[in-house]
This record gives sequence, C-alpha cells and structure tokens, in this order.
Amino acid sequence: MLKAVVLLRRKNDLTVDQFIDHYENRHVPLVREVLPTIGRYVRNYLDHTSVSAGRQEGDAPTPYFDVITELWFEDDAAYQAFVAALSDPEVSRRLQEDEERFLDRSIVQTYPVREYVA
Repeated sequence: MLKAVVLLRRKNDLTVDQFIDHYENRHVPLVREVLPTIGRYVRNYLDHTSVSAGRQEGDAPTPYFDVITELWFEDDAAYQAFVAALSDPEVSRRLQEDEERFLDRSIVQTYPVREYVA
C-alpha cells in the first residue's frame, strides 16, 4: 500500500461547515469519478473548537490547514494511474474548477508517507 497525506485549507469566505459540506458532497464524488485508482480516501477535519480552546502563550501556532486528507493506493500501478489521470486536461480542469470553489489553492501540501501502527 502507498499513502500520501494532503494538507488543505478552506477559502476565507467559507465557514468550516460550508467547507466540509462542499468537500464531502461535491468534491469527494467528483474525485471518486475521475480518479478511480485511489483506494481509501480519508478526510480528517481539524476540530477548530478544540484547537482554539484553552490556548496559552507559548503554545504551538494555530494550524494553517483545515483538513488532512489521506490518499491510499493498492500498489505502484494504482498510484501511476492516478498520476496519469491528473495529467489528463479534462480531469485536471474539472478538479481545478471545483477546488476553486472551496479551497485556498495557495496552501496545498502533499507528502508521501510511511505509516507505522503500534
């Protein structure tokens, strides 16, 4: 299994609830349609209420992202098919058009990771 995590931030004019609603009900179905080689597709939304509650001077800064997305691929072939699909102009256009509706596209960070579970 291959895994990547993506840190994403919502557009400033959206509430957290609006952001989650768009991501879950519009973007996820689109991603599933145009990028079918993603296996598990997990969204971990930051709990902003807990993050800001009880903050004290010297604490770590408030995170600049709203969701940590996990993209899982069965194998390297599935990942390579994902990369190829992203370079398709029509797929790219559809994803970018939707992302512009709810994401701050200046803050998109993707990292390949190795997961260890105890």
